[in-house]
Amino acid sequence: MTTPAGDLFFGLFEWREHSSTAARTFAVRAAADRTAPRTVPCPDTGRMLKVASVEVSDRGVCPACTQLGSGGYVTFVSDLRLAFACPSCQRLVWIAGA
Repeated sequence: MTTPAGDLFFGLFEWREHSSTAARTFAVRAAADRTAPRTVPCPDTGRMLKVASVEVSDRGVCPACTQLGSGGYVTFVSDLRLAFACPSCQRLVWIAGA
């Protein structure tokens, strides 16, 4: 399943530019943002999964590429999987039974 290049991570996370520096940071899309999705599709079945929580970690490790750095975690209602949003892989990496 692919997403448009402008909508990485199904719209749950976004890159924020800092005008004072050339740095970009990985951030959770604000809960007040009405465009932030409440569901994302399961990569196996396509069934929509309700998002329980979304958070960013500055010290996350991607289970796919093992890069240490900023990334995001997504948990789901009634689903035991966890997803990691990896800026290096530019996709959600699903972790079974987390």
